[in-house]
Amino acid sequence: MRLLLLLACSILVFGIVRGQEKGMTPVVPGGVKETGVTRAVIVGISDYQNIKITDLQFADRDARAFADYLKSLAGGKVDSAHIVLLLNDKATSGQFVSALYGLMEESKEGDQVIIYFSGHGDVESTTISQPGFLLCWDAPARVYMGGGTFGLTYLQEIISTLSLATKSRVLVITDACRAGKLAGSSIGGSQATAANLSKQYANEVKIMSCQPDELSLEGKSWGGGRGVFSYYFLAGVQGLADKNNDGSVNLAEIERYLGDKVPTAVAPHSQIPMTIGNKNTIISKVDPKVLDALKKVDLDGGFYESGNRSMELNSIVSDDSILLKKVSLFNEAISKGHLDFPAENSAWSIFQEIKDRDELKKVSGLMRRNLSAALQDGAQQAINDYLMADPKELKSRWSFDTKYDRFPDQLLKAAELLGEKHFFYKTLLSRVHYFKGLNHRLKAQRENLDTLLRVALEEQQQALKLEPKSAHILNEIGYINFLKEDYNESVLKYKEAVQYAPSWPLLWSNLCGSYNRMGDYKNGLMSGERAIELDSMFVLGIYNLGQNYQYRGNLIKANELYLRAINIDSSFSDAYFRLGSNYFLDKDYEQAVKMKKAGLDYEPNNVQELNALGYYLLQQNELEKAKNYYEKAKSILPISEFSFQGMIEYYMYTNDLVNAEKELTFYTNKYTKDNFALYLLASIYAQTGRDKLSCQYLERAFKAGFKDLESILTDDNFKKVIQLKEFKILKNQYFSK
Repeated sequence: MRLLLLLACSILVFGIVRGQEKGMTPVVPGGVKETGVTRAVIVGISDYQNIKITDLQFADRDARAFADYLKSLAGGKVDSAHIVLLLNDKATSGQFVSALYGLMEESKEGDQVIIYFSGHGDVESTTISQPGFLLCWDAPARVYMGGGTFGLTYLQEIISTLSLATKSRVLVITDACRAGKLAGSSIGGSQATAANLSKQYANEVKIMSCQPDELSLEGKSWGGGRGVFSYYFLAGVQGLADKNNDGSVNLAEIERYLGDKVPTAVAPHSQIPMTIGNKNTIISKVDPKVLDALKKVDLDGGFYESGNRSMELNSIVSDDSILLKKVSLFNEAISKGHLDFPAENSAWSIFQEIKDRDELKKVSGLMRRNLSAALQDGAQQAINDYLMADPKELKSRWSFDTKYDRFPDQLLKAAELLGEKHFFYKTLLSRVHYFKGLNHRLKAQRENLDTLLRVALEEQQQALKLEPKSAHILNEIGYINFLKEDYNESVLKYKEAVQYAPSWPLLWSNLCGSYNRMGDYKNGLMSGERAIELDSMFVLGIYNLGQNYQYRGNLIKANELYLRAINIDSSFSDAYFRLGSNYFLDKDYEQAVKMKKAGLDYEPNNVQELNALGYYLLQQNELEKAKNYYEKAKSILPISEFSFQGMIEYYMYTNDLVNAEKELTFYTNKYTKDNFALYLLASIYAQTGRDKLSCQYLERAFKAGFKDLESILTDDNFKKVIQLKEFKILKNQYFSK
């Protein structure tokens, strides 16, 4: 029978307390426990959220099997309440981080701590600063530093803290070098991660399912669907590896057993398990009854796998029915997403009310971690969607969605729950600044307020200080500089971000946009082509490449690309707007209006495009229709620069000087440096016989930078004004050369 196999690479790490001869011993004969408590965090991910990350077949089953082993007599009969099992969509980065924090918070000297991770491991850049990442369920397909992942640096920090500072016995099992198309595939990312995991620090003993340059297999031939290493490893530690029959399995014995079983099982594929450390280290103690039963089992038929029970808040002992009701409401609020709003009966408010009750001492840490993880999930998901250039997420930002408004406060609450000493605390603070900056930037664009762009930039710079290699922060700083028309600085930030996220198409698309504005069309073309090379369906990359052709005068090719973007995403409004502008340039007013209306169907509150459509209709003498669009624009942003400009344009075009003067007066009082608006107001005063007032406004226009003297001298409306002594002085003052 042909076997359906996926590849995997597993690493088993034992943290050894200095001076302890027999190492980690999860069980002893008869099931008698050693002193201290055993706690475990077990993660198994087969079905990743991001469709661009290759799914696995049996990683979750391996994790479940390991959890069942720990709860069994052979595994030490670990209390289910001390095992956190996170499978597939439950294994978000927030939940993983929170569970690890729980280990550090609760573990004491003499305790045993077990961390198990089965899923993908990868790295995008093989540098010292990026030793590798464990990919959680909500990991992005690229830009791993953006979140949804767990860095090996953090993992080593936790191991060191637990084994050296807390003096717990630490066991770390990672099955995180599996095959699949990942961001680091082209540079051997999974193998590099495995190599870094295999490095020895201090007293660790490690068992690897294969050499660093190999991949291990999983398939249905082992236990009906298991990883071959995990399958034989569990059989070995339960006694089949006990070569000398002394009732224990040491490192040398498990290495020998795996070396006999695995290569034969996977032939002709090459997979040779390896170990590092003291060969006499005891890995497990053997229960004779379990071993006798195991010897009767056909390994090809698999092991019996019992069901799992998730960790619940079910150990509260209290006669206070109100308290029990509050705990129930807390759980309900988290499940429904009522985390901190509305304040009444939110999970946050309930927790603040009951967290110090003596009856909750055993579970308050769990409640704290669960709430912290939930408070992070929304922001993490938004970052993940952005990193994968998800069209829905991009449109949320383009339409200035307010969904991000609550993220900073939620992240601050999550950080408060974890505390300043938690290793993830700085990351959360960085994200607080990131989303604050994002909200300021969106508001600046929505209301055309340049002052908010400066505030947004300051927030992002604070975020970058805390996470200096985060591509999504660098990208945001680049985009803010783009909006400020500082294109050189935007390019610098985008290029810096590319060093950390070379396969993120949004960065290349943004580079294309900045190069286009700089007039560097060669680099703009290269960047745009790179964006759609990485993702041929990425509409923003296609659109920006279209702009590159447009700026170079090739409107035919530009329009082809805009239409291609629309064919991929019929709701991509910017492509409609650009097509409308191009048709207008060709004097095809009917098509121009059609395209602008199509774009507004998807982005009905775009003030600039409403004004543009109004102007197009004016050119066709559709005065009432034009007025309707101008008025709609103003109703959306009553005191916006763009809204006023639209209505002024309409009144000037229809020669309604009374209303034009009214709008211009208000507008020029607010926007005092718009020299053309000042010129228009001067023209109205000249047309209505207020020559000296007209001259005064011409002076304001000249001070603001109005340079078109010829238009004034040849305009019959200014005949009397230019004869004034005051005007002649102004003319000599501003145009003497």
